[in-house]
Amino acid sequence: MSETSHTESSSLPTFAYIAAFIILFIILAVFGDLFTFILGSIGLVVTFAAFYKDNSHDDHH
Repeated sequence: MSETSHTESSSLPTFAYIAAFIILFIILAVFGDLFTFILGSIGLVVTFAAFYKDNSHDDHH
């Protein structure tokens, strides 16, 4: 096996995450029916909230 060095990746700026959330939310609203929209919205919000919680905790320490 070849050895590769793992470098720490730099995170994207905050506006990129906000833009991704809005784009995914719009796609969900346009192409999903009501049931899919409700469940997808909950999943999308929980996913981005968990990601934000992990990153905001690391930034302050």
